[in-house]
Amino acid sequence: MNKSCATSIYCIALGLLSFATNVQAKRPGFTGLTALADSPDAAFWNPASITRVPESLQLQLAIAVTNSEFEVDEATLPEGDPHKEYDKNPIPGVYYVKPLNDEWVYGLSISVPSGFGSDYGDGWSGRYLSRESSLVFLALNNSLAYRLNEDLSVAAGIQVMYVSSESITAINNVGPRGDGRMTLDEDGFGAGFTLSSLYAFSPETRVGITYRSEIEIDLDGTPEIRNADNAYLIALNNLGLLGGDIDVDFKIPQQVQLGLFHQINDRYSMTADIWFIDMSEFGLSSVSAGPDTVSVDSTFKDTYLTSIGLGYRWDNKTQISFGVGYLKSPVDDDDRTLYLPLDEIWIYGIGVERELDNGDILTVNLEYIDIGDAPVDQENSSLSGRVEGEFKDNYAMLLDFNYRFNL
Repeated sequence: MNKSCATSIYCIALGLLSFATNVQAKRPGFTGLTALADSPDAAFWNPASITRVPESLQLQLAIAVTNSEFEVDEATLPEGDPHKEYDKNPIPGVYYVKPLNDEWVYGLSISVPSGFGSDYGDGWSGRYLSRESSLVFLALNNSLAYRLNEDLSVAAGIQVMYVSSESITAINNVGPRGDGRMTLDEDGFGAGFTLSSLYAFSPETRVGITYRSEIEIDLDGTPEIRNADNAYLIALNNLGLLGGDIDVDFKIPQQVQLGLFHQINDRYSMTADIWFIDMSEFGLSSVSAGPDTVSVDSTFKDTYLTSIGLGYRWDNKTQISFGVGYLKSPVDDDDRTLYLPLDEIWIYGIGVERELDNGDILTVNLEYIDIGDAPVDQENSSLSGRVEGEFKDNYAMLLDFNYRFNL
């Protein structure tokens, strides 16, 4: 089977991982992920730490505004650059913590990112490599935490994920017909588990660890072909791609988080986190169309995210937080594609938390995310053409609102 027929789905799947990390932490800059232990969103990041959280409900709405412009340096097709992307995407979330007794605590997290994807337009040099893609997924986490003693808690949980994706690629017809189009809509479910623990060395210092298992998701759908010439249709039919389902098996890799929280004094506190992602095992494991199945090797490499944060207690009801995070590029320049042009990422954030008169807590974080230049040199086939270039003004702004109801 032609590997390029499923490449866009491959990279949409990769986008699932990168966008899933946008489930925001309590503090800005992706800080306080693992050991902060003071709000219901711990049910996602470290379920063991919810033994320190009273019964409460947290609602989240983050608005991600992305700015991205790709400049073509060299291409076999002369049409030029794609149009500039400027998108606004909502990122909702719900987190709930319920103590069952003195030892057991139940935690729930639901995240529903929407509107993720890219739209390069239909009149640029790389339209046969990538024109448009989108991804929506629903992630549900249920967990139980147990307090062994005043210092140590452990937890286990199940994560269920639903994925729906769409990819659109132009077809390079040979002749006067003009471009055709292939659209592929696919969806599927997957499940994995989470294990975590939290240990307090003292009332001022604690450490946490979280392990998330690999999740395998089976996507299936039937490609829709429009305005393709007969030669292209015959080729698709010979490959088993005309009128038949395409099944894509891919993996979201296992991940490990380590984190530290330390209360320096009455005013200042700090957090430090490192998040390992087994990206070398991530991506497609196989693509099936009709009777044929092709195994696909990952072009990614293991990566990590590190962050450090500082909290300042302004008064007894207000805290200001600062954070910086860094994600090492999970792909070499030679392997980067237009479908998911990942590069190293720097994150800078500031946030304010305010306890209201009724006891509820409002948190607002603002973050600037530098996504990098992400140089690309890609050619799938002679018909798709070759495109070489890089991004400029490639960044995102994230405004994150969290409201915590103390029940």
